[in-house]
Amino acid sequence: MSDSNDMERFTKDPGLLVELCQDVIDRLDVTADEALVAEQEAQLKVIARAVDQLEKSGVAVPDMLRAEKSRLVLALASFAESRQMLTQLADEFDELLKNLRERLGQNGSGAEVKPRQKRSKLPRTSKEELRLLIIQSLESRHGRATVSEVKADLSKFLDGKLLAGDLEYRQDGKTRVWLNNVQWERLQMCRDGLIRNDSKSGVWELAEVRS
Repeated sequence: MSDSNDMERFTKDPGLLVELCQDVIDRLDVTADEALVAEQEAQLKVIARAVDQLEKSGVAVPDMLRAEKSRLVLALASFAESRQMLTQLADEFDELLKNLRERLGQNGSGAEVKPRQKRSKLPRTSKEELRLLIIQSLESRHGRATVSEVKADLSKFLDGKLLAGDLEYRQDGKTRVWLNNVQWERLQMCRDGLIRNDSKSGVWELAEVRS
């Protein structure tokens, strides 16, 4: 959304922005059978315990067992990540809604409207640089990596280079601004066709690996 043409379109037709937000929400949808999630967690515990016991006994762990453990870890990690992103999105939408009501002189309670707290103006790593670093991370891993691997790579790339605004926390008080921006940039890269949006849950994959 940093593109001036997009900003112009959204300004002329705010409904397009609503549609884009809905698309993001749909992609982050974490609607899931709670019973299924609980079942996967239970399965992971049992399998992890079995793998640990086999390794301690010096017995070879079947590849299928390791593969199933990895699958469950990725599935649960992806669910948790999507829920966290949706929670952050809900918090930010709540703040936007408050801002809109303040601008319209509405607050739903009849009380005096307090001035909205301004967003921090401290310098942050640009979206363009984050995009290049995400691509660098994925290319160094043959075009495909887990979310945790990408974040670990970016932590190394940006070690000692993060700006003051990067180190602030989002409204949840837990997530650093730069990590949150990495997640949003990944979504924009999917929209731009740079990252596949059909990869396995918890995996980021370049749409085309550059030689």
